[in-house]
Amino acid sequence: MTVITMLSLFTARENDHEDGDIQDLVMSFSGLEEKVLEQYTFAKANLIRSAATTFLLDSGVQWGAAPAVKGVRDVAVELLHTLVAVHAEVFAGAKPLLDKTLGILVEGLIDTFLSLVDEHRSKDLKSLDANGFCQLMLELEYFETILNPYLTPVATESLKSLQGVLLEKATESVSEAVENPGHHRRPTRGSEDALADERQQGMTVSPDDLIALAQQYSRELLQAELERTRINTACFVVSIPMDSLPESAKAAYASFRGSMDASSRPYGAMDSPSRNYRGAQPTGSPSFSRQRRR
Repeated sequence: MTVITMLSLFTARENDHEDGDIQDLVMSFSGLEEKVLEQYTFAKANLIRSAATTFLLDSGVQWGAAPAVKGVRDVAVELLHTLVAVHAEVFAGAKPLLDKTLGILVEGLIDTFLSLVDEHRSKDLKSLDANGFCQLMLELEYFETILNPYLTPVATESLKSLQGVLLEKATESVSEAVENPGHHRRPTRGSEDALADERQQGMTVSPDDLIALAQQYSRELLQAELERTRINTACFVVSIPMDSLPESAKAAYASFRGSMDASSRPYGAMDSPSRNYRGAQPTGSPSFSRQRRR
């Protein structure tokens, strides 16, 4: 064996060792990254659950006799602030993990809604009138629009399930209220009264009735609410794919995105029994199954 051959073998072995060391180092850092991400998202998920509980159960709304829908409640904007804070932290310290982190937390948020509805369906959410249903549908669509870049397929399916569960609960509650009007008070003139008026004309309460009302509120209120609160959620605007948004949302965000770009500051449906929630309308949530997610 020549000296040159021996040197070549030695160099090859050294290169193999270096490659193995680099691979081991990469795997070690990847494992550490996963552990840190797991701990971080766990801590933030606890904060999000607390904010979601306030949004759904502790905001003072009696969902069986809810006031008329006037817009997105402050408590909904406050819930989004927990994700705004996460966006700020991760954007500043670990930007490559931003999409993954928020994707995990958005999935967790919707699953939290589902678990809260299930846990409290016989108490705080025993009844859900038409006003309450439309209020929640408007706010869920508001969340969906703003958090669009971080809605994973899993989160989208969870959202469909959540909307379906609420539709089923509202249909049962409104039908019961119509059949037993003396057992339910109606302190405001809102969507439930409109359904009751239809009932007096011989019509029957159906999921389609509730879906139509939810669509109406979305058309009337969503764009204005996105515009009203756009400063609160400015961090999400830059990355929202405009082509994927409903027309109402595009109009709300177009001018604001332009001002953000100009300043160079990167940070600061329901499936009814007979038809799709969106139908031919440009607004509304994606169609969703009425079946609870298994």
